[in-house]
Amino acid sequence: MSERADSQVQQSRDVSQGRSALADVFAGLAALETAGVAQMGVVLGSMARIGQASLLYGARVAAEWQRMALEATKRAGDTFGAPFL
Repeated sequence: MSERADSQVQQSRDVSQGRSALADVFAGLAALETAGVAQMGVVLGSMARIGQASLLYGARVAAEWQRMALEATKRAGDTFGAPFL
């Protein structure tokens, strides 16, 4: 009977150690996940800034192209004597 009690005590210790090891693994995963989420926040913020800068640059290029097209049309009208605009 003593051997059976010792076996149960050992099994109980093994289970306790297994639970502790599993808890440590999950704690490590939680720390990695937190760091990963923080890094993704930085990446997404950078992407948003780049996207916004690209949109603003595209709008400036389009406005400049329209200004140049209007100016070219006016010059063509002045040169050829026909009022295009």
